[in-house]
Amino acid sequence: MVVAIVGGVFALARAARASDIAGVINNQPAPAVNIHVIYSKDLARMIAEPNSRVHIYDANPPSVRASEGMIPGARPLSSSDRYNVAEELPTDRNAKLVFYCHNLH
Repeated sequence: MVVAIVGGVFALARAARASDIAGVINNQPAPAVNIHVIYSKDLARMIAEPNSRVHIYDANPPSVRASEGMIPGARPLSSSDRYNVAEELPTDRNAKLVFYCHNLH
C-alpha cells in the first residue's frame, strides 16, 4: 500500500506493479486503485501501531529539509521525481508507504 502526503493531508494508494503495464498493452482493465485521505493524527496512529509496517519518505529537496526539518523517522528520497524504487523502497508489498513534500499540489 502506498501513502502520499500533500500538505497536512495524506492519501493512501496501492502500489503499481510492472504487470499493470502488461494489462494496458493487452487492453485489459486496470486494477482498482485504493486511495484514502488521511490526516496527521491518522499517520500518528499508524506510526504508534507496533505492526503497522509504515515507512515514511521525505520527497523534499535538501534545502527544504534544512529549513523545515523532517518528520521523525522519515527517510529522505534521493529525488522527488527520480529515485530507484528497488533501492529506496521496501520489498514488502504489504508495507504502508508515506510520501510527503513541502509543495501544496
